[in-house]
Amino acid sequence: MAMVGKALAGIALVGMLLTVNTTSEASIQQSLTTTPERVSEATVPGRIAFTSNQRIWIFDAHEKGSEPVQVTREGSAVLVGWSHDGEWLLYMHYPGADLSDGYLWAASKDASTTIQLDERPVRGAPKWAPYSLQVAYVTEVARDGETKREFVIKAIKDGKEAETVSTSPADFADFTWMPDGEAFLVSTQAEQNRPMTLSLRDLNGNQQAAYPIAEPPDVQDGINPWAPMGMQVSPDGRFVAYYVQYNSASLSADGVPIQLFDLGEPSDKPLEIGEGLAYREWLAWSPDSKQLAFINGGDRMATHNKRLRIIDPSGNVIFETEREKVASFPVWTSQAPYSLAYTSGIGVPYEYAEERVLVPGQRIWKRDASGEVRQLATGSEQTADTFPALSSDGGLLLFVRLDAANKGALYVAQDGKESELLRQVTGEVGYYGNYLPKWIDVYWDK
Repeated sequence: MAMVGKALAGIALVGMLLTVNTTSEASIQQSLTTTPERVSEATVPGRIAFTSNQRIWIFDAHEKGSEPVQVTREGSAVLVGWSHDGEWLLYMHYPGADLSDGYLWAASKDASTTIQLDERPVRGAPKWAPYSLQVAYVTEVARDGETKREFVIKAIKDGKEAETVSTSPADFADFTWMPDGEAFLVSTQAEQNRPMTLSLRDLNGNQQAAYPIAEPPDVQDGINPWAPMGMQVSPDGRFVAYYVQYNSASLSADGVPIQLFDLGEPSDKPLEIGEGLAYREWLAWSPDSKQLAFINGGDRMATHNKRLRIIDPSGNVIFETEREKVASFPVWTSQAPYSLAYTSGIGVPYEYAEERVLVPGQRIWKRDASGEVRQLATGSEQTADTFPALSSDGGLLLFVRLDAANKGALYVAQDGKESELLRQVTGEVGYYGNYLPKWIDVYWDK
């Protein structure tokens, strides 16, 4: 069963390798000689982390004369995200050609200090605590002649080192912080005579509650639901949405059930709310916990049959995009009244060509609290917009406008006007065009 977990975790990596292998040598040489360039004096109340030519950069957009600062200079790297206070940026660094071994680093907001959090490779996705400088992740340790997974919590102390808070066995399939930052919700995989289970644990790994969410599998059937993955807990801590992965990597790659479980009513069965690709970034709770936005639709291609759906905690559908459209990256404003931004375009079969965007004419749309839906940015059919980032009140929008599959520019939009802010933002198209990991992460001023 451990091999199943590794196979599932490797799907995104395979997608990255596929896109790397389709990039021409001439293009790689050209991109390596091109550095990010600020092309507008427009200011933005926030800091922007982004990738360019497989390196991490930080751009403080408060001042007119500021320029992007390079963080990494060798190997390749991908973003994890900003801390709750915007003081530190987490990223994964891959020093060599082996993209299966990534190391966890943190950079200060001005890139003057970098800290390696662990000398061992990190498995899966590290996660910041909601309200502290603690980071949780999974690594591996040799013990009794065996390699075992270890769950680690570290805290950045005094702006110069990472201090271990706790370690415990990583005997789970996935984990996420609870909204108060005082506990974790973990998922354990189904095995013979053991059902898929959600467990609440404290920071030392002690179990506080267990929630079986299915019957034990009939292992004679061969393919069965395996484990909840990509969990997103509602801000009030009451509900959790997740994907039910199968014990088959190939089957899971084409879409899995999406379920909603009420942690306050553990005797109730999970509610199946849709089917989709198991990307945590495609599940988004509104800050008041009254609405869940997610991308619904099967098939591993991220360029078609993917509709935005918004439901309430009872599973009632509030809104859904048109069937012919393809959507991704739902993101809410942090201040009420809550509105939602997302990408939307006419769905097309996945077809990679380095010089063309995957979904021509894809734009950023916004659904406000009243239910009104409108397009936030305009552009030609030869471009596509992605990675929407809304300011707290929704008045400002940052996004990447692609002019090729792996290349674009950072734009800012406000009051119906848009301007190019930064050129040469680059990254990979990901697994069948999911554009993960994300190329930008924005910390907005509070």
